[in-house]
Amino acid sequence: MTRIRKHGFKSKRYLKVSESQHARWTKTSTYSNDHNYFSIPNISNATREEEVSNEGKQTRSSEDWREGRRIVELDVLATGLRACLKCGLPLQLGHTIDIQTYGLGCLLKVQCFNTICMHVNSVPTGKRHDRVWDVNSKLATALVHSGLGERQANSFLSELNIPAFSYKLVSARLKEVGNVVEEVAKESTNEALEKELAAVEQKKGKLVVAVDAGWQKRGSGRAYDSKSGHCSMIGPETGKIINYSVRSKECRVCSRAESRNESPRKHACYRNWEGSSKGMEADMVIEMVKGVQSKGCTVAALVGDEDSTTIGRVRANISNSIEKISDRNHLKKILGNSLYSLKKNHPVLTVKIIKYLQSCFNYIIAQGEGNPEQIAKDLNALSKHPFGDHQCCSSRWCKFLSNPKSVFKSFPQGKPLSGASLQKSLESVFEGYAKNSLKLSTVGSTQANESFNRMVSAKAPKHVHYSSSGNLNYRVAASVAQKNTGHRYLVNVNKKLGLSPGYHTQRLARLRDYQRSKQRALATTRAFKRKRLEKKAKMHQKLASAEVREGVSYQTGCSLDAAISDDIQSIPAPVITPEYLPLEPKTLNDSSMTYFDVETTGLGNFEPLDYIGFISGRDSHIIQLSAVNSQNTKFNRYIKPARPILPQASEVTGLKFQNGKMYHDDREVQSIGISNALTAFILFLKEIHNTVLVGHNSKIFDVPILINALEKNGLLNNFMSSVKGFIDTLPLFKECIPNQPSYSQPKIYNTLFGELYSAHDSMEDVVALRRLFEKISPSLVLKSKFSGTYESVMQLYQHRNCTKGLLTTLRPLTNSKTITNCMATKIASSGLGLSHLKLAHKRDRQQGIENLFTELCGHPSKARVTKSKKIIQATSTYLNDLEE
Repeated sequence: MTRIRKHGFKSKRYLKVSESQHARWTKTSTYSNDHNYFSIPNISNATREEEVSNEGKQTRSSEDWREGRRIVELDVLATGLRACLKCGLPLQLGHTIDIQTYGLGCLLKVQCFNTICMHVNSVPTGKRHDRVWDVNSKLATALVHSGLGERQANSFLSELNIPAFSYKLVSARLKEVGNVVEEVAKESTNEALEKELAAVEQKKGKLVVAVDAGWQKRGSGRAYDSKSGHCSMIGPETGKIINYSVRSKECRVCSRAESRNESPRKHACYRNWEGSSKGMEADMVIEMVKGVQSKGCTVAALVGDEDSTTIGRVRANISNSIEKISDRNHLKKILGNSLYSLKKNHPVLTVKIIKYLQSCFNYIIAQGEGNPEQIAKDLNALSKHPFGDHQCCSSRWCKFLSNPKSVFKSFPQGKPLSGASLQKSLESVFEGYAKNSLKLSTVGSTQANESFNRMVSAKAPKHVHYSSSGNLNYRVAASVAQKNTGHRYLVNVNKKLGLSPGYHTQRLARLRDYQRSKQRALATTRAFKRKRLEKKAKMHQKLASAEVREGVSYQTGCSLDAAISDDIQSIPAPVITPEYLPLEPKTLNDSSMTYFDVETTGLGNFEPLDYIGFISGRDSHIIQLSAVNSQNTKFNRYIKPARPILPQASEVTGLKFQNGKMYHDDREVQSIGISNALTAFILFLKEIHNTVLVGHNSKIFDVPILINALEKNGLLNNFMSSVKGFIDTLPLFKECIPNQPSYSQPKIYNTLFGELYSAHDSMEDVVALRRLFEKISPSLVLKSKFSGTYESVMQLYQHRNCTKGLLTTLRPLTNSKTITNCMATKIASSGLGLSHLKLAHKRDRQQGIENLFTELCGHPSKARVTKSKKIIQATSTYLNDLEE
């Protein structure tokens, strides 16, 4: 009978139904959006568990063996189907009438097709050992090795439509596999100890070991309440684990019995600690040292961090002669914490300066190994070094002694620091380290232990609770075996289980070990280290720039501080100047050429805001617009200007506008309004489909002016639907006719035809340009190279307009000579205005301006604006004065 909850989640009533009735319900029940009906899931097998120690009694059956997927060993299946056990005739897989599932293994019930025999054969899908399926043992090994639990693995299998396995099955298989894994780990530590002792004896030294602990639950800094922990002991000479230990404060079986006030059943209890989580490390280190000494070895010194009283307890319980060696990386971290605490009162102590001081500290420790007097002297000098006092510095780490003109690359403007208060604070910090120079003269590293802790966290993730069973011990042991012997430890585990490791298992293990050895070899090279530092610097630069642009987005208690929580304005991300996208050769081949030119109220020299013409745009007005197409149809209009024509422009073009009349070379010509002229020009272009406009220096001058006029008169969309794109003949002529003294259109015309024409009359210009273009006859590839689609032209035009607006806000900086006109254009072109600079300066002073200007964009090494310390300092100084 099966208990089924009645419809309605709040109801606590249940029905008792037979298995057959329940099966009929599951086949007929459906889900309907209109009638809030829920299909009843098939739970007929929910209480059944796969057989564990005797895999023949309890199984999971399926009415349809075709449902889902199965893991099958093809060789075993082929052997089972070879012949009927009763009559000897071959079996067929299609004659399967039932399937019995045992975890990931299963038995197929295949009926003989012989009508006389009709024997039902049990055909296994995989090998077995002692009535246990090999695939289930390998499953347990895979869970330990990959860091998965029962729930995660079942989720993975269910998505593949492979039947799930039960917790009871995997628990039993984990015990079987776990004991073997611990055995392999112990063998690897014994072998590692022998190699470490051999290496120590060869150097005629003493046995020094690095120890460090890790916990299953991460400490918050105020509370350390993990229920388990592990500790490793690594020999520095071989880098391998020579001993390890695990502590656990909980056992699932014991805890369950205690909650029921019962005596726990007989079991393998892994609870071995009753004290606090903080006390685990010292106890594990004592156990490991005793374990090594029980094998006839004497531990002379321990390398560890400065966060516990481990060494005191070891000396009290084992020997007072054991020395304590500090961890180099941990000392650097402690120094960094001290310097960051000073940053609150001394804002000039930036992150870059702190990292620079930490690097100098590392150089002093590394180069002063075994020489405490030298370390003490150098550390005292380090407090004066950032302030430009190098009298006590050493040439081993200070470059200013060999090159006095050197600059501090990490300091503002490359200049030394200043301030008696800051110098006194730094002297106090480094004086404390100088007093411990004897300890600093002999330092070690627990980096290998930290690496092992990360490996354990991968196999026993901190968000999954493994502390109350042997699961944690198995996973720590697997990490030990992998650390010492690599992924091939899986092969050893399989062999000890009596299983075949398998081709794919061995192949992947060899591949992973090869990749790891290759990675280690590369990690020691100078090029790799330099690349890693550069990548890290770029990452920090990107992060710092993003934080300045975003403002405070996440900070303790920020929503309580109105001044911080209101600062939510974002600075725009870097804007990259658009580029012309070339037209495809096929498009050009199907298009006709229309040659055009404009004459304007100016000569093309820059207006007050036009520091770089092609970035900020032209403000001149069109006074003559001319064009000629491939069929020699001509278009020419004189246009009434909306602003006066400059005298210099009239002198060159011969165009004047007086008393409402247009004159060309003192001859009156008919002129019309700009809107009528542009409308007529669009109608002229529409007469020829798929046309491309060709102009000389059009990218810089003609196209921006034409688009500006079209937009002002609301004709831009109509115009863009009439043309495919543009071609600029200036760069095209430079490539087709190299080594010319001048590439102005009249000069090129005279060079090719040996004659002159009436230049700066746009009608004469377009006729001459057409003749030049047809004379040179560039290929489709060259035409495409110097062309631009109208979409890219519009993007560039819009960018110019945005830049022009931002450029106006930067006038105070250029008027005060803080930055040049060209630099103002670069700032505006990147999407920044004066309000954005003020916001960045408000958030992080000069460092904020530096992070904003040096933000990487586009090309990996290209700054958003500039990396010049001088410009950054000048901008910051101006904004400081502005605030005051």
